Amino acid sequence: MTRRLMATALGIALGIGLMPAAASIAAAQAPEIVSEVRIHGNYRTPDAEVLALAGVKTGEPIDSVGIDAIAERLRKSGRFESVEVRKRVRSLTSTDQVVLIIVVEEYPSTATGGGVPSPLRKLGDSVMLLPTLDWVDGYGLTYGGRISFVQVLGKQGLIAVPLTWGGTRQAAVELDKTLSGGPVRRLHAGASLVSRNNPGFDIRDFRKSVWADAATPAWKATSLGVRGAWSDVAFGDTLDRLTTYGAGVVVDTRDNPAFPRNAIYASAWWNGLSPEAGSTVNRYRLEARGYLGLIGSTVLSVRALSDTADRVLPDYEKALLGGVDTLRGFAAGSFVGDNLAAASLELRIPLHSPMNVGQSGLTVFADAGTAYDHGTRLSDATAHYGAGIGWYVRAPFVQFGIDVAHGSGGDTRAHVTAGLRF
Repeated sequence: MTRRLMATALGIALGIGLMPAAASIAAAQAPEIVSEVRIHGNYRTPDAEVLALAGVKTGEPIDSVGIDAIAERLRKSGRFESVEVRKRVRSLTSTDQVVLIIVVEEYPSTATGGGVPSPLRKLGDSVMLLPTLDWVDGYGLTYGGRISFVQVLGKQGLIAVPLTWGGTRQAAVELDKTLSGGPVRRLHAGASLVSRNNPGFDIRDFRKSVWADAATPAWKATSLGVRGAWSDVAFGDTLDRLTTYGAGVVVDTRDNPAFPRNAIYASAWWNGLSPEAGSTVNRYRLEARGYLGLIGSTVLSVRALSDTADRVLPDYEKALLGGVDTLRGFAAGSFVGDNLAAASLELRIPLHSPMNVGQSGLTVFADAGTAYDHGTRLSDATAHYGAGIGWYVRAPFVQFGIDVAHGSGGDTRAHVTAGLRF
């Protein structure tokens, strides 16, 4: 969220309960007196300086012309990229006492003392540093950081440089831009070096890639996307060059993806894979999720997944079944195939209100799935099952979960996911 959106949201939230000034009532009352001034959005310029620049003091009268004059004085100061001044009265029975809410957005690199920043200073002040720490089932601990340069591509645009080690070793440059108009609303592109162990083959997968994707809203809760990528792949003794391209549609009615309720998520993607060492393969991925609210905050979640290919896939692209994402009770990558089908049923029981900042809860689940090669029918493939219970904790910046499941093969496994989330 940009500083302007943050400041506006904060101003609105803190203004709840203050009734809008009514011109017809105010005209019949005594002159309005400023009883309080609230300032939002400033992060370098102190409140006292904003008040001085605005030329407003508590206890003084104010009128509609004065509101415009305050905003104009703040704009002329050269400190702020945008200024908004709002007037609120405390009640309809006492309209002579008003509160002024001043919402400002400072230039990204405006130092104390004002002035429009130089390009170098603006670039330096746009830097954000975030740590990366994740434990992913089957892949282990990944640690490192992410450097982001916000608004260097204009508003709602950034350049990010993730650097990680451990389970996933990565060095990349990513460009992300959200557009306010036109047929394309989001562009995402980058170049990366990524190395991680494939748990299905226990072989290191190293890829040098350049990729891009674009998305646009089609109608309510629905978006369309296209993607393309070019990769040099080193997979054990296999060296290959892979070109991928695809298109898809996504329907998402979830207001809160972290804990959805009475919502659906569905996606359908076609991808073409053209390895240099083989024939082009068409791959189709269908996924549907439903979330039904039950008693209290309890939610019943249902998921179905199908990933199929019309030819034999290279080993480094084969579908993996097992682990917390597809089939609990089995290790990640326990089953490998050109095709995959999986389903799960999960009852989520929060121990706290979803409105709480921190949440924890229990889950009861059952999973089923199969992975099978091209030429084998789904009805002939061997199905596997797992069931168990889990516990999760979600707090600001930290998430942790553990699922204990018994697989149909007779093993019981604990699946742990943990990490930092910003």
